[in-house]
Amino acid sequence: MNHHFAQVKVTTRKQIAVPKDVQKKLDGLEEGEYLLFYEENGRIYIKKGAIVER
Repeated sequence: MNHHFAQVKVTTRKQIAVPKDVQKKLDGLEEGEYLLFYEENGRIYIKKGAIVER
């Protein structure tokens, strides 16, 4: 069973706006911060952070 709490519409430039409910769950979101997308067991997840180059 899926537990969706927000949805967004993709623009013609493939951009999205992060809904306020999602921003709250990410402990806020400020201009210049990064969101990471990762896949696990066929699902896509989002979390706040940045990829560190080594």
